[in-house]
Amino acid sequence: MTVSSRGEEDIAALRARVALANKFAWIVVSGLTAICYRERGEKALNDIWAALLSSEQKVRFRAALVKLGIENDPPALAAAKYHYFSNSIGGLNMQLIEESPKKVWIRYLSPWGTYPGIAALTVPTSVRRTILSTWHPRNGQLLGCPRLGWVATKFVAEGHPYDEGYFQEYDHDLAPEERFRVEHVETTPEFDADKAPKLDPAIWPEARWLKGSYSYGVDYVQHVIEIMHRLFGAPAAQGLVAAGMRLLAVQFGPDLAKASGEEGSTPEAIARSFAAILRAFRNECAVETSGANRTVLRLRGFLPFAHEADDGLRQSVFALFAMMTRLRNGHVAIARSFDPASQTESWTLSDEKRWLW
Repeated sequence: MTVSSRGEEDIAALRARVALANKFAWIVVSGLTAICYRERGEKALNDIWAALLSSEQKVRFRAALVKLGIENDPPALAAAKYHYFSNSIGGLNMQLIEESPKKVWIRYLSPWGTYPGIAALTVPTSVRRTILSTWHPRNGQLLGCPRLGWVATKFVAEGHPYDEGYFQEYDHDLAPEERFRVEHVETTPEFDADKAPKLDPAIWPEARWLKGSYSYGVDYVQHVIEIMHRLFGAPAAQGLVAAGMRLLAVQFGPDLAKASGEEGSTPEAIARSFAAILRAFRNECAVETSGANRTVLRLRGFLPFAHEADDGLRQSVFALFAMMTRLRNGHVAIARSFDPASQTESWTLSDEKRWLW
């Protein structure tokens, strides 16, 4: 990694780090919500997404209006721009069409940030309705405009090419139950990229976009784990995390190894691969090798999962790295220890010179 004299990453290093961090973060969000659906059912998945979006909105919305320079826009336009800009920064493919200052459309285009590949086919239609009815209808309340409502017009899960809707400022105040409705509209306005709003590049240079994208992914990982603990209790949540981590290792382990830049199968190569992933989240990692057969990875920090975490959650997350180790080299054992006082983990990888499984 190249850093400036002030300790800042150069733009190439920042791009690479954020790309790896976001790849990992969104795999984790997808995997954890999917395992909850498998084990707990459709209602649980809807509960998670409703809570997830509510928590993100509580943390982000008001401050983001100022950061994005849209706090003084008309309510419908401010609400649409918020979703357009924040999700674009987060890596989503968005469109915005201003029909009038009081009616502004937004679209969420494929591919989805969560549920990569054909996994999107398994998501119940109710989940997309939950996602588009949790955050958006509350924008009027948070903007202090009781006349603002949200109308959802298309859902990918119901056969449309994108998720879509519009913010409408009415001529009268809306009751809470009137702030959201579904209205199927077959033909809707065309997006014109030249007319779409743009952030000032002097205020939002590429580095700030990248840092915002990184924070977006980290927040979602942390919040989904917090919500799982709140909904299911710590023991059940940690069991779900461990199950999801093992399956993610099987499905995405080779891709993550390639993205880390370390695809070898020696203890040192595996440890360096894991360190690259963990350093993408600014965790402190040291790789200590003693001979060809033994390497210790020392880790301080636990992002993106939590700023600090108890041993139960750490052990659940470790299931990902243990399974990746097994798949990369069936002769390599990995053992974990944790010092709560210093919040430091030590992962010891050793080549046992025999097949372990």
